[in-house]
Amino acid sequence: MLAPMELLRGILYGERAKHPIPPMDGALFPNSRLDELEVLDYNLSAPDDVAGDGNNGLLVNSERRLLALGGNNEVRSVATFDSPVSAFARLPDGDLVVGLDGGGLVHLDARGRPLHTAATLDGRPLTGITAVTSDGDTGVYFTIGSTRHNAADWVRDLMECNRNGLLGHWIPGHDPQCWRHDLAFPNGVLMDDDGQHLVITEGWAHSVSRYQIQGSILGEKQTLIDNLPGYPSRISAAGGGGYWLAVFAMRTQLVEMVLHDQAFKQDMMRSLAPELWIRPALASTGSHLEPLQMGGVRKLGIRKAWAPPRSYGLVLRVDNSGEVTESMHSRVGGHCHGVTAAREINGRLLIVSRGSNRLLAAPVKQPVEGPNE
Repeated sequence: MLAPMELLRGILYGERAKHPIPPMDGALFPNSRLDELEVLDYNLSAPDDVAGDGNNGLLVNSERRLLALGGNNEVRSVATFDSPVSAFARLPDGDLVVGLDGGGLVHLDARGRPLHTAATLDGRPLTGITAVTSDGDTGVYFTIGSTRHNAADWVRDLMECNRNGLLGHWIPGHDPQCWRHDLAFPNGVLMDDDGQHLVITEGWAHSVSRYQIQGSILGEKQTLIDNLPGYPSRISAAGGGGYWLAVFAMRTQLVEMVLHDQAFKQDMMRSLAPELWIRPALASTGSHLEPLQMGGVRKLGIRKAWAPPRSYGLVLRVDNSGEVTESMHSRVGGHCHGVTAAREINGRLLIVSRGSNRLLAAPVKQPVEGPNE
């Protein structure tokens, strides 16, 4: 086993540096914009994604429930399931398709009544669903982060450096189909406005790619972003062109070193509880036992801006060519970490901070060129 400093030098400068962590400069320069946004007072528990309900309300998944959010902080349960809701999408006719972490896909009518289910894919249980998006008609595209683990167990999948996620397509009432496999934890999917391309994020590859749709298969791949500073989650269309991209955790040199040191990593996973691993997280627990985030606290409780982020909040605006044009951050001392979705709905940008149990709202601006102010 290499000594720690030798391993770190290999990651930074040697053959392992194929995807070095890019610097946070230019449009990625850190700020505190997420922490300055309006927080919608709905008292949500583990929100994960958000969508419009077709009127002026919102839909949010929270643990085992799909919720409708209305005015005056009204919260109504649309449906409750036996497994956690890990993704959902609204179809053009108002119906819903819900992905359950460990429970397959469920097609609901607009009132939340189940119509169809899909429990298997190619003879195997349909689990680990991370994202669902409408195909513009009666079906959906969906991603499975890993065929080895449920979506909630993403940390273990990252530590194992797996690359067994897939993209599928489902028309309710039919069997789901696998369109592509061997993806590195696909965590977001979007059909472009032209109806001829799919955009897919891959968490462990730190990338965003666009694929041409050719009948019932994926065609040529175009890489939009090949090396993000964090692990991307869901992606959505931005008004005026381009995309909003949620980044649920940041990469660090220490975590990169652990991922490459098999002996150390296996010993860590075998001997410590997962919350004590050297790993990214959706939120800091505040425990002094954490290996990273508490490095940002001085003896008098003052946060150091350069502390390695165990958890972080980040939303990116990306143009059609893959260039980041704008970013919104919640740094180590912030309170909007673990961002899993950002979508324009009813004239606002709605942002889900799962790590902080918050739903944020931002005014939608025209694309910004150049570094953040």
